[in-house]
This record gives sequence, C-alpha cells and structure tokens, in this order.
Amino acid sequence: MSRYDQTPHLPRRKRSARLSLAMMGASAFGLTACGQPPEEEHITEIEFDEPRSFQSVEDCVAADIYTRNTCEAAYDASLEDVPRFNTLAECEAEHGEGACTEPTEEQSQAATGSSGGGWFMPAMMGYMVGSMMSNTNRGRSFERVYQEPVYRNRQNQGNWNTASNQATQRISQRNDAMRSSVRASSQRSGFGSRSSSGGGWGS
Repeated sequence: MSRYDQTPHLPRRKRSARLSLAMMGASAFGLTACGQPPEEEHITEIEFDEPRSFQSVEDCVAADIYTRNTCEAAYDASLEDVPRFNTLAECEAEHGEGACTEPTEEQSQAATGSSGGGWFMPAMMGYMVGSMMSNTNRGRSFERVYQEPVYRNRQNQGNWNTASNQATQRISQRNDAMRSSVRASSQRSGFGSRSSSGGGWGS
C-alpha cells in the first residue's frame, strides 16, 4: 500500500481525538454539576381565596366546591384549632355561660386523636374552608385547603352570622401574618416575593 493511500485517514483520526477530549471534558463538567447539592426550595408567595362558611360537613358537600373527603378532612382539622379547657367553668369564664360543651367522641377523636373526654370546648357552630395556593422559587405551585372553626363566644351565643364573621377576621389576620412571614423569610434567603407560575396543599 502506498503512502498516498493512508493520507485521507489522518484528518479523521485527529478530528476523532478532539471529539473524544471534548466529550471527556463535558462528562467531567456533568459529574461536577450533579455532585452539587440541589438548590433549597422556598415558598415565595401565598395566595388565598375567599373562605366559605359551612355549618356541617353535609353543607360543605352540598355546595359542590370540595369533595366529601376534603370537607370531612377540613372539619376534622378545624376541630384541632378549637380552644380546649380542663373544666366547664374555665371555658364559660372565657366564652360565656351556656356557650361551652363537652365534645362528642367523634369530635374528641378528631381534635386529640383519642375518644376520651374530660375536657370542654366552646360549642362548635360550624367551620370555614378555603383554598391556598403556594408558589415556590423553583416555579412550582401547590394548592391546599385551609380551614377555621366557627364557635360561640361571649358576644355571639347562638348567632351563626356573627361567629362566622369573627372566624373570617381570624382567617384574614392569620393569612396576613403568614404572608408577612413568607416575605420576610424569602428576603432573608435572597429570593423575591414575586409569585411564580407553574403547575400543580390543608391547617
């Protein structure tokens, strides 16, 4: 074979060598990048819709906004937020005479995880349910349900509307505090409070 026959193969080998070196460099970079810890995900904004008031789980289901499972879970979770007192006198001292009751076994189970009694609570008049959208610095969004118990106090014994309005005020105050907390946390972490869009929980 003459030396002229081998000449066309030389550039191909050089080009192949350069390609191999480039691939090795890319692989090394990829390994370095994969070895870095992932960026921590933070909630950068929380948006709330207007909560709806329900006097029972059946009322919630009948509104055809949430599923039965969601209505039941929100009711059970709201019971966890109802004030609990060791004696009837302690409860009535704060919420008024005749405004307190001993929980049923079902209520006690939802509030404490035990069906045992021995404590008292303001009479449960219903609960409020709403949706909460959480946006993160990675562009993801998560929708959850939040809830608030509606119960009697000294000023609104038997008055569902007043109790519901007061629960709405408590929700607004809690939501404002949560938004402020998220903004402060995001600023400390170096992320802005501007909401992100993305695809996409309860209290």
